[in-house]
Amino acid sequence: MWAVAGLAYADSAPSRVVIALALAFLPYALVALGGDLTPRSLRAVLGLALVAGLPLVFAPPTLSDDVFRFLWDGHVSLAGVDPYRYAPDDPALAGLRDAAWAQVNHRQIPTIYPPLAQLLFVAAAALGHGKAVISALALAAHLGVAALVAKLAPTHRLRAASLYALNPLALSESALAGHLDVFVGLFLAAAVLALGRRRGVWAGLWAGLASGVKLVGLVLLPLFGARHRRGMALAALLGFAAIVPLLGAGRGSGVAGGLGQYAQHWQGNDGPHALLEAGLTRAFEAVGEAQDAPAGHVHLTFLRPALTAVSGSLLDPRAALVGEKKQTPDVSDFEARTVAGLLLRALVVTFVFALGAILTRRGVPPLHAARSVLLVGLLLAPQIHPWYLLWLLPLEVATGGVAGMVWSASVLLAYAPLDAWQASRHWVEQPLLLLVEYGLVLLALGFELGMFLGVFGARSSRGNGGARAGVRAEDVDLSRRPRSTRVDPSTARP
Repeated sequence: MWAVAGLAYADSAPSRVVIALALAFLPYALVALGGDLTPRSLRAVLGLALVAGLPLVFAPPTLSDDVFRFLWDGHVSLAGVDPYRYAPDDPALAGLRDAAWAQVNHRQIPTIYPPLAQLLFVAAAALGHGKAVISALALAAHLGVAALVAKLAPTHRLRAASLYALNPLALSESALAGHLDVFVGLFLAAAVLALGRRRGVWAGLWAGLASGVKLVGLVLLPLFGARHRRGMALAALLGFAAIVPLLGAGRGSGVAGGLGQYAQHWQGNDGPHALLEAGLTRAFEAVGEAQDAPAGHVHLTFLRPALTAVSGSLLDPRAALVGEKKQTPDVSDFEARTVAGLLLRALVVTFVFALGAILTRRGVPPLHAARSVLLVGLLLAPQIHPWYLLWLLPLEVATGGVAGMVWSASVLLAYAPLDAWQASRHWVEQPLLLLVEYGLVLLALGFELGMFLGVFGARSSRGNGGARAGVRAEDVDLSRRPRSTRVDPSTARP
């Protein structure tokens, strides 16, 4: 990791930094294949993670510029301005522009980060208004997650903690990039731990805090089940409170908020989702052809009354889809790809929530249910940034999963277009790299499934053999019993 930091300090091309990060997975694989640890060796591992992460804290964020949005939001809040009201490039904030503003990406879009994230931004700005402060907070959270994993894992706890602490992706996305997703992973792990210990209210609090950083905490709601209704209500209430400011974001700028922009437009590094969206798009194009709609468009005539009623309001789905010069007289006219994307997003969310409810009703432990929900949700998501895996990795190492660990290495291929982006602001993904990234993950999932079926089959075989043996033994015992047995009423129990 020191090599990664050195290349970042030297202002090397992102590709070289990613290669160094990928090479760090070679010694990490030896850790993954090793045995369990002692408490003393775990402390040594946490110390090693701290030593490896400290140079990254002070290095430039070569692989992501998100930290500059964090700094800008904190700076604006300290100045007494609501960060949800204006986009960074709004003239109303011209007097606050600083070095961080110049490096903010998507300056025309208001912030997308919920209130608890904003509190972290304010704290970082108050402490020193620098990238190192946010990265130091993220590194501390990273070490906290590793300690929590030692409590969360049902077996091989110290080994699981070391696997998270030394994971190169988790270290770089926390200490180098300063991504807040490490806090999401921390709160999600704490919520799952509380659920496993049947502390529903605490689980609701932690899940709500996860939603306060990013809205991911909401995916745990089905895992509460009927037993923890108060915890579910608390998690839902805190999640709703995190969403409310985002819904009104951008009013001062007169533009669509960051949440709407992200939900409707942002897409990238998506494997299965891209294939499903292509199929749905073609289906809607066929419908549009039957309607004589313009090429690539479809008419949602059954929604025309509702679309007319909300036209021009905050609920208008067209507000962030078409510009002022692209308005059409028919409010039910949409691009087929847009409709397919929105529908698929809704279907994915529904499926993920349904999966969580099914696993919970079948008695799957919260740790394994949460891991399955997050893994499936990420695989089907329309946008996968490498730092999103920080939500999953604590649960992955705790369950002994393989797919997420493989993904933490293969997801580095998502950085491949970064050199061209920095040079020309053109982001072009290579389908072959997507195939490699997701192909490795699916192979790992297949390996897990094969191992599960093998173990399950072996247990079933032993169980059947034991049952047959039990029947024979019982027959022998019955043959030795007397034909009649008297019970002493004085010793009989009701």
